[in-house]
Amino acid sequence: MASENTENPSMLHGHAAYVAGAAKEAIGTYVSSDPSWKSSAAETKDSAVAEMRAAKAQSEGEPGKNPAVGKVEEKLGSAVGCEGMVGEGKDRQ
Repeated sequence: MASENTENPSMLHGHAAYVAGAAKEAIGTYVSSDPSWKSSAAETKDSAVAEMRAAKAQSEGEPGKNPAVGKVEEKLGSAVGCEGMVGEGKDRQ
């Protein structure tokens, strides 16, 4: 289930799709021996990263400063291994 939201890319949707991909990857690594979980996870995460990049390219200027939101975004990004989310969180602080 790839996240192809090219018409109206959303940073929030991209992050949600990335987390879904990370969950699939965990299932493929720790629960199931079916290799399709891992390939589906990689596809989902790649698509999510592409959507986040497209959303960032469409946005105007820097992210708004909001230390509380930035800290949460940074922590969530760190938890799921999303470097872009960590960077965005730091930029918002």
